[in-house]
Amino acid sequence: MRKACILIAFIVVVTALKAQSEGFRTFSLKQAVEYGVQNNVSTKNAKLSETEAKARNHELLSIGLPQINANFDYTYYIVRPLSPAFSKSLSVFGLPPSTKLYFTLPNNVTTGANLSQLVYDTRFFIGIQTFKELLKVSKLTTALTEQEIRYTIIKNYEETQSAKKILSTLDSNLVILQKLLHDTRETYKEGLIEELDVNRLELGEATLKSQINTTHNMYDLGISYLKVMMGMQITDKIALTDDIETLRKQMGETSLGAFDPSQRLESQLLQSSVMLRDYDRKQKKAGYYPSMYGFANFGGGSQVDHASDFFKKADLGNGQTGSNWYMQSYVGFTIKVPIYDGGQKEASVKQARIELEKAKNDLDNFKNQSSLQVESAKTVFATNLSEEENARQTMLLNNKIFSKTQLKFKEGVGSSFELIQTQQDKTLNQIKYFNAVKNVLTSKADLDKALGIQ
Repeated sequence: MRKACILIAFIVVVTALKAQSEGFRTFSLKQAVEYGVQNNVSTKNAKLSETEAKARNHELLSIGLPQINANFDYTYYIVRPLSPAFSKSLSVFGLPPSTKLYFTLPNNVTTGANLSQLVYDTRFFIGIQTFKELLKVSKLTTALTEQEIRYTIIKNYEETQSAKKILSTLDSNLVILQKLLHDTRETYKEGLIEELDVNRLELGEATLKSQINTTHNMYDLGISYLKVMMGMQITDKIALTDDIETLRKQMGETSLGAFDPSQRLESQLLQSSVMLRDYDRKQKKAGYYPSMYGFANFGGGSQVDHASDFFKKADLGNGQTGSNWYMQSYVGFTIKVPIYDGGQKEASVKQARIELEKAKNDLDNFKNQSSLQVESAKTVFATNLSEEENARQTMLLNNKIFSKTQLKFKEGVGSSFELIQTQQDKTLNQIKYFNAVKNVLTSKADLDKALGIQ
């Protein structure tokens, strides 16, 4: 037994080294899964969406921080505005009504800095909770995407290696049949058997070659699909190192105890959906509450006849001078109190409650559906285990029958019809067995997915 294990390990190593020397990248099942999770386009996009959610969360938090803006405005009046009403009233001061009274000088500059700060708004604080939950959703979505990619790669790897094993078995059977056909032709040339015996073996050879061609195409298609799921190019060369027997031996045990739907990532996503719908309801209800914002400003301005006068001293009369700039500063706050909106908020809150109930129904429905899915997966897995053992026993028995029939034919006491029939039965049962092994492996993957095992 130990020598056999050493021989198998040696063959695997030699095969891997040969593949690498020919420009192939070798992958065990574990390596294929790890590579696919890292490089599949869907997982890359899921991780980018997670990073985007973090940035969006920071964007919301920044709303609650002080907002500071600066401004600098320059205006030149080509035609300055007049005040006719004040011009007419100048007669009180002994000036004619035609006197033009301007309210501004041609060159105007206004500059300053503004500070605004959210003081209280219930919707903001609910929004923080909402975005935290959205960040959790993005992480769960990434995990679910990775799980789906992992599951798909495992099943495709197993199906591809099953096709490879079947192909190898068909090739071996073809070699045996061709050797038998060659010996039969030689016997026919000696006139010891009929041509019909040769024709039957030739028909069996043609049928076997057709099966090989079909299986080879399935294997190539499986390899191509696997490369796509792993995030590789179709033209990349890969070799799979874990054969179907190795995968069957590596298949771990699955606990078939009580199932907890909350272990499923889908359940956790639906729970987050319920939370988000509840936050949405609270957000709309918060529209009834007042909000308060504070503000502050510091700035100034200047008006002069010529732009060059902005930084000159102003003549205040009596030999006094001063700045052409006039400063200002103020602080304050704004309180907004909703009073009446025609029932708009009430309608939106009602809709949010309905959406919340729908989300709860979806969660309850998933719990029932997932439990049914687990029971179905358990049944299929147990059935496949039984069918695998039956297929193995049938294959071993059919191999014995073929060996005896082949010996009888060589000794001249058996017919070619009987030989071809047993050969076809042998091939068919070998294919059935390896398909049964594949079914066990894939149904195990289905069961693990249903149980939420990652």
